[in-house]
Amino acid sequence: MDKKRPVLCIELLRTFSLEELEGLEKVLSDEYFNTDVWVKKLLKTLKKYVLKSGVFDNDTQCMVYQKVFEHLPTPEDTLKKDERNWLNKKLNKLMRLAELFLSIQSLKKSDDYKCNLLYPELLARKQYQSFNRHIKRDKATLDKWANKGIAYYTQKYEIEKAVRDYLHQSGKFFTKKDNLPDLIQNLDMCYVLGKLDLHITALSMRYVPGKGQYDLTSMDATTLLLDLPQYADNPLIMLYKANVILMKTESETAYSDLLNLLNQYESVVPVEVLKVFYTSAANYCAAQIRLGKLEYNRKTFELYKIMDDKELLIDGGFVPAGRLKNVVTMGCRVKEYEWATNIIEGYRPYIREEIRDSVCHFNLGTIAFYQKDYATAHSSFIQVQQVNKTYDINVRIVILKCLYEKDKDYNDYTMQSFRSTEKFFRENKSLPTKTIMTNTNFIKILIPLYRLRHDINTTQKDIERIRMRLNKQKINSHRGWLMEKIEELEQRLA
Repeated sequence: MDKKRPVLCIELLRTFSLEELEGLEKVLSDEYFNTDVWVKKLLKTLKKYVLKSGVFDNDTQCMVYQKVFEHLPTPEDTLKKDERNWLNKKLNKLMRLAELFLSIQSLKKSDDYKCNLLYPELLARKQYQSFNRHIKRDKATLDKWANKGIAYYTQKYEIEKAVRDYLHQSGKFFTKKDNLPDLIQNLDMCYVLGKLDLHITALSMRYVPGKGQYDLTSMDATTLLLDLPQYADNPLIMLYKANVILMKTESETAYSDLLNLLNQYESVVPVEVLKVFYTSAANYCAAQIRLGKLEYNRKTFELYKIMDDKELLIDGGFVPAGRLKNVVTMGCRVKEYEWATNIIEGYRPYIREEIRDSVCHFNLGTIAFYQKDYATAHSSFIQVQQVNKTYDINVRIVILKCLYEKDKDYNDYTMQSFRSTEKFFRENKSLPTKTIMTNTNFIKILIPLYRLRHDINTTQKDIERIRMRLNKQKINSHRGWLMEKIEELEQRLA
């Protein structure tokens, strides 16, 4: 076992809750699933000594081996090849049983999986009465679904496919009314909705650095299906089509059409799909803001308020750090500081624990920065640890802005910080070229601007030279802030 490589069994078990670990122990204790006493003992040992820390280095491996296989000779400083192979064998067996446990959990959580496995078995055993009872119950359950997305039509298709098999097997397919129309319609809906979902994903990937263009010509053929009367008026298909049009045209009309359809039909749209539509609308607004249309700050804020109200900001039990940053920043741009603070506190439990404090420090610092409380903002930002690359870049830049704002006199430490941060961007080859350029360009303007701010002999010509240098830069994401600082210097001279 290479200690630098993650041990898949341990990585998987570390995701288990205490309740799930207890459930797995029960599975291991059932002879139907497991007769290996060493696997049972291995789980208990890992649970006690390894899962919390995640450390499984050479010393820990020897300790685990010794405690699990007490009847075998005590290992030396490092496990021998046969000892390592024996421990690996039990780890692999434990992992297979952990995966089986997760499958059982899925079956318990949803009847969908159970029925897909059960229908063929009942038919194979000619248990038609039981089969029809299940079909009737499952159809009645589906009829109660308010949100009819891909999952709904997939399950409808599986049911109708099982009914077709039943009619064939029982000899009724040609003597009674068949279910081919329902089977075809539900298959079409599964295909069309899945295709539209992938189409939107492919369109969104155009803006990801390093991603190429995808061949989307097959979607043109699918459009013929979308225009059939039985599908054209489906609310979900109408929303998907509106979303695609918005992503392709990026027009105000398409944006308004999507929002109007959302207001009309959002009650029948599955939550996960609703997130996609609102995210597309927010992305459009962000693009407009980048074009200088600042009225879209308020529109984006209103979208985020809706997403908050409808609980659409959470994915898989967590709020993504980048999404929370965007939401808080937008609240600050429209001066809704109390709302932004409440957002941070409200979503604090939904931030991943390992980055929770840093994410909160960053976003609270953002609020303080927008309120011009630069000392408090700086204090918050310097407490931010590693979150992700975006946060790391942002916190480096905003710390420089805080130093610029709060220094009443020229400070060599501040100038040193400017230069060291510029060096970080210039020498960090892992960053995209555009990221390096926009941030080094920012600092190249910030340094002389800082000097002028603390030079009592600064003239209008000095300021104009800085403005001309900024205007010549093709890439600078902080242009607006720098122009604001230049104008402040001009007002001081007036």
